[in-house]
Amino acid sequence: MELDKIYQLMDKFEQSSLTSFEYRDQDFEIQMGKKGHGKTTVTPQPAPLPNQPVIDPTPVTPTPVSTVSTPVVAEAEPTPVAIDPKECVTAPVVGIYYPAHSSEEAPYVKLGDHVSVGQQVGLIQAMQMMRPVVAKQAGTVKAFLVKNGEEVNFGQPLIQLVPDTPDDI
Repeated sequence: MELDKIYQLMDKFEQSSLTSFEYRDQDFEIQMGKKGHGKTTVTPQPAPLPNQPVIDPTPVTPTPVSTVSTPVVAEAEPTPVAIDPKECVTAPVVGIYYPAHSSEEAPYVKLGDHVSVGQQVGLIQAMQMMRPVVAKQAGTVKAFLVKNGEEVNFGQPLIQLVPDTPDDI
């Protein structure tokens, strides 16, 4: 069975109310089950995992402290800007998001990078397998909406893009 077909089965199973699933043919067998809070487990032998990314500690730049006394003005909290999901790369499955293959490697994309349709922009670890996250539209990376190692849900916006043209949306 092709890997894409296995991923499709896993996605459908995760979204379903089924608690177990088995499939067998002459050359292939897969068993999936949910335990506890809908977590899916897959048996047979899971694929070996690559080196898992580790969150890089980012150096903190000290903020200068002003010694001049200024009056405190109460500012209104900024209104959160609504994110249009059509401008985002979204999670193809439930799992843990990684922006790079490993902590030693550069992220697939950085802020301001241009991405093409089908370009890999991250990874999601789901059911002991690493799934690629690919852009479904071309554009420039505007913002990262999740952090390295953060749990994500199916369809959750991960990376906000500025689309190349309005027709791409």
